[in-house]
Amino acid sequence: MSPVSKKRKVAKKKKKPQSGLHSKAKVTYICLQCHTTEEIPLNVVRNFDAMDDGDPTVPPQFRCEECGGGMYPEYYKGIHGYEYRISDVRK
Repeated sequence: MSPVSKKRKVAKKKKKPQSGLHSKAKVTYICLQCHTTEEIPLNVVRNFDAMDDGDPTVPPQFRCEECGGGMYPEYYKGIHGYEYRISDVRK
């Protein structure tokens, strides 16, 4: 094997494992009582959405860490195609 071919083998890059297409994407949730915002990873929200067998017109629900109130997404398009906006509940 020539020294050139050894260098080529060393220079090849390994593929990085994929942890998800949107692993860094986040959904902003806003508390309906104290208006605190919280960034929740999109993959976590999608997992909750997939596991929920309830009403698909209701977004995945989380509780506020500050006051315990219900939180609603600023904007989230669910896995069933429904779009949820904070303006839907704040009128």
